[in-house]
Amino acid sequence: MPESLWSNDELRRFLTACRDRSIFSIGEDEIDNDGFHRQAMLRVAPAVQRRVLAEVGAVVDLKGVAAVTLEVAKDSSWDPQHTWLMVTEDPWAYLTELVATEIRTAYRKAVRRRGDEKELQGIASASSRRELGRGEGDAGGTGRIS
Repeated sequence: MPESLWSNDELRRFLTACRDRSIFSIGEDEIDNDGFHRQAMLRVAPAVQRRVLAEVGAVVDLKGVAAVTLEVAKDSSWDPQHTWLMVTEDPWAYLTELVATEIRTAYRKAVRRRGDEKELQGIASASSRRELGRGEGDAGGTGRIS
């Protein structure tokens, strides 16, 4: 039997419980993390997957997107985003936007780091100078750069 989708009000109740937990130390068993994760797999992850593929050309895992959605929901419980999630007519669409932005930002930071390393390796492998590998600054040890 397919799982029914949470209404906007059910999402808001979950977000409120996450916020209340940080104040009153409600036990994890009182917050339906598993249910939210399943809802994120159905409501958020497919749209984020399509957007990230279209915008940056990267394929992302649906379960990973759902996990990030849970983190974003919990981490934003005291941010202005939380307030907008509580009042917007379509909190699922706004949550999808928040998650897509988070993943795009992370992707760009990760690619930049990985890209720099690849570029440096390419420069090193293209060089015929043995000294480059040893970190020496001149070709013959004479103090001159050739």
